[in-house]
Amino acid sequence: MTAHMEFMCTLGMRDWAAPAPHSKMLLLLLSLALGAEPGAGALRLNSTEGCEIIHPPRDGGIRYRGLTPDQVQTVRFLPFNYEIEYVCRPDREIVGPKVRQCLRNGTWTDMSHPSRCLRMCPKIHLSLENGRAVPQAMERVPVEGTWVEYHCNSGFRLVGSSRSNCTKAGRWTSPKPICELRRSTASGSGLGPWVTLWLCWAVQVPGFWF
Repeated sequence: MTAHMEFMCTLGMRDWAAPAPHSKMLLLLLSLALGAEPGAGALRLNSTEGCEIIHPPRDGGIRYRGLTPDQVQTVRFLPFNYEIEYVCRPDREIVGPKVRQCLRNGTWTDMSHPSRCLRMCPKIHLSLENGRAVPQAMERVPVEGTWVEYHCNSGFRLVGSSRSNCTKAGRWTSPKPICELRRSTASGSGLGPWVTLWLCWAVQVPGFWF
């Protein structure tokens, strides 16, 4: 009998699968990876040993190695050492653990750290000409909860907001600011315009200028 292997991914309420090579060697390697002995037969996915199956994050899914869509729909426990991988929609980024492994104590790794699929904000806000853009609360890319603080170099002043937040809609709360070159006054003391006006008036009055 030819073994039928598939890699399957669930995303929200949608399921899809891509067939993998039909190979006895692939079946053997998968069995070894899941802790089964060669020749022991099919994996007992419906047993009570292993880790209880977990649900994907909102706007994301879970990639299961070596399981068919029917198995994923009916399985309750996955074997020890089995790994699952989170995937997100194209406009979102996984925040938190991307891969979890079933431990011997029946729990998944890093369950104290949730995995979420958050919408990304444009990266153009992460740079500032003639200044610095300092991102906060960011891992790989800017997502909901990330904010950026802006600072200009010496001799420049900030035009616009000094902070912008990435929202859950994937937009920044304020436009990207700019750093504008400071303009010095004529005399450096702030009296330049008054001095000019006084000199003009003195010249126009006959007999005043000596």
